[in-house]
Amino acid sequence: MADESLWITYDMLNFTDDLLLQLQMSQQNETGQIEQDLLLTSEPLRIFIITIYSIVIILGFIENLLVVIVIVRHPHLHKVTNIFIASLAVSDIVLCVFNLPFQLHYQLTDFWAFGEVLCRIIMPTFGVPIFYSATCMMMIAVDRYILIVFPFRKRITKEMAILIIAVIVFITFGLATPVMIHTQYDVINVPLFNLHKVFCYEKWPRYGALTYTFSIFIFQVLLPFGLTAVLYFKIHLVLRQRPLKRSETRRNNRTNRILISIVVLFAVSWLPWNIFALIITLNHKAVYGPYFRLIDLLLKIIAMSSACINPFLYGWLNDNFRKEFGIMLGKKIKQVRHNGYTNTYAEASKTCVVQDKLTTAL
Repeated sequence: MADESLWITYDMLNFTDDLLLQLQMSQQNETGQIEQDLLLTSEPLRIFIITIYSIVIILGFIENLLVVIVIVRHPHLHKVTNIFIASLAVSDIVLCVFNLPFQLHYQLTDFWAFGEVLCRIIMPTFGVPIFYSATCMMMIAVDRYILIVFPFRKRITKEMAILIIAVIVFITFGLATPVMIHTQYDVINVPLFNLHKVFCYEKWPRYGALTYTFSIFIFQVLLPFGLTAVLYFKIHLVLRQRPLKRSETRRNNRTNRILISIVVLFAVSWLPWNIFALIITLNHKAVYGPYFRLIDLLLKIIAMSSACINPFLYGWLNDNFRKEFGIMLGKKIKQVRHNGYTNTYAEASKTCVVQDKLTTAL
């Protein structure tokens, strides 16, 4: 037998190449021995992956939910930048709750157990937050650019921000539509081999996947992040040359550092998985083998790590978020430890924040 992967006979099962890739669970090494997929055979490795995913899913959900609650509950945080940040947090929540668990189960079991409808929704939408988040970050940079470079021009209003978010959502799902169309749900029953498999996979016409993948990589990764980088660089040049008050300069620089950190973190987190997806499209034989599932899951969890780190950037690097987080957590503590004084503490804390002379850093 050649040094290629171990396949079931093509003619007998009449599978497409894409489906055969899904069926490839083992690979021969140079000595002809079959190498089973590590994630399907190593119990410690499976436990490790499940643990890491559980931590990211739970922390990502709780942290981003706190961000949304804080912004929604406090009117003085209803700023344009914070509206975009809240939408980013909602995007991370959706990905943590409605996508990652399904991805993990499918990779660990090699069996799609959630039906055809979810197959056509869940699998194609993993890449949706990339374009959505990158575009929202670009709009934050646009708003900051107008504020600092052209301070007398009209800024993006809250109503405009909500409308922009709605348009971004519409465009994002429009970009995901081709994947949904080309996502296949197949049930394989071969009693002769005692084989029963259910697959959820993409089936594209020749060069279709390559064209779509490169187009999406350009429009949802390179262009938004490139424009965002240019805008923040121009903001940096203007702030360095403009004579401002020391407190105002410090505040603007601090805000820009937070926003740039969020953008850089998101780009660094998601870039490895995007490159991996490009390699799969160009030459799937270069990556398919006993380590494929492990690499895929690790790169996805690295991508989603930004969902856990971003709330810390919102909270610990920003005075307004940090104070509101403290107030909300303080209420919980008071309810448990000092149940007679909860209302007094909460009102006093809220008054302190409202009367504090703050300019929203985000």
